[in-house]
Amino acid sequence: MGERALAAPDAGVVQFACRNEKSLGSQPAHVDIGVERWSPEEPEGDPEKLTDAYATVAHSVSLAMAKELGCENNGGLEPRPVLDPV
Repeated sequence: MGERALAAPDAGVVQFACRNEKSLGSQPAHVDIGVERWSPEEPEGDPEKLTDAYATVAHSVSLAMAKELGCENNGGLEPRPVLDPV
């Protein structure tokens, strides 16, 4: 899921490297996409399912952004999120 991915029951973050024909220099840009719940209350529900949901949303937004930016190989992001912890 990109260079780095973090997920919790109330947030998810994916970092990926983007190199495209418009990039300046040979170094790729590193893009961080995060989603989070904005509430002071604890999230309700199964923590594992909530964590998977936030990871999936962060991955989906990251993949859409990589495609929109024209990143080579979609920024190294798989077509579907990998939800198994490493």
